[in-house]
Amino acid sequence: MSISVVIPTVCRSSVRRAVESALRQSLPPAEVIVVVDGGDDLDVPDSADVRVLRTPGRVGPSLAKNIGIEAARGNVIAFLDDDDVWHRDKLEVQLAAAPPGSEWIMSCRFLVHEEGREPVVGPRTLIDPQEPIAPYLFEMRSRRGFSMIPTSTLVFPRSVAQEVPISLAAGSIHDDPKWLIEVRRYFPNIPIIQVPEPLVDMMWSPLSLSRSGVDRSEELIEWGIRELADEPKRVRGDYLLTSPVSPALAAGSFRGIVRSIAAGVRFGRPGLLAWASVLKSLLRLGLGRIRSVVSGVAKRR
Repeated sequence: MSISVVIPTVCRSSVRRAVESALRQSLPPAEVIVVVDGGDDLDVPDSADVRVLRTPGRVGPSLAKNIGIEAARGNVIAFLDDDDVWHRDKLEVQLAAAPPGSEWIMSCRFLVHEEGREPVVGPRTLIDPQEPIAPYLFEMRSRRGFSMIPTSTLVFPRSVAQEVPISLAAGSIHDDPKWLIEVRRYFPNIPIIQVPEPLVDMMWSPLSLSRSGVDRSEELIEWGIRELADEPKRVRGDYLLTSPVSPALAAGSFRGIVRSIAAGVRFGRPGLLAWASVLKSLLRLGLGRIRSVVSGVAKRR
């Protein structure tokens, strides 16, 4: 077994730490492919095991990953985001749990790090190997925790991505969920396995989508209506009342939240937990506006 690690980057300073965590694995990869999709100041370790490729420029993380896969020499691919860090035994633990054969996807639990908060382990509930992807990711089943299969946890045979390429356009959203859904459609019986140990440190920052201050709720709503059209109404409704609401809330957009509610009612059948989540968001936005008004009044005095 030969492992190629693929790291798309726009030359963020965190990429060195990500590459170092891949090179330090107890089960060493054959190569670490850094795919530069923008930026000029690339800082990576000087190692014969590191290969640097460049895209034509700003093609987006999915196409950058695909470029890395096409250039890979290994028969197993492992993804790593440029702002995440692997634990030293990440690849060893995952591949020891991989089933025989050439059709499987391995994931794992992870630790979410946000400034000023204690790390949180996710996901709360592991996916069953044959469980449908969209209900696991988008149906709200608990007030606590979250269901995710993040990029930096994914390991799989290269042949899987050759059959189902990752080739979405720049600026697209939910790239990894969309790819996983497509893989499950192409390989109906492919097992998707999450090992219970948290093996990745994920660094959440204000630059992430839901925290960017940009209201992309309309784009997320369109994605849900289009990509989840064949899923149960509960899945579609829960998605529409949660995923588009996060960027709307971060941007202070009451209109974005209302738009999400309208779409959820029209195109889905949201569950009680999704309704509770969106009502909580409306309350937070209302309180935030009240504080802003009070602060403005106090300053004028």
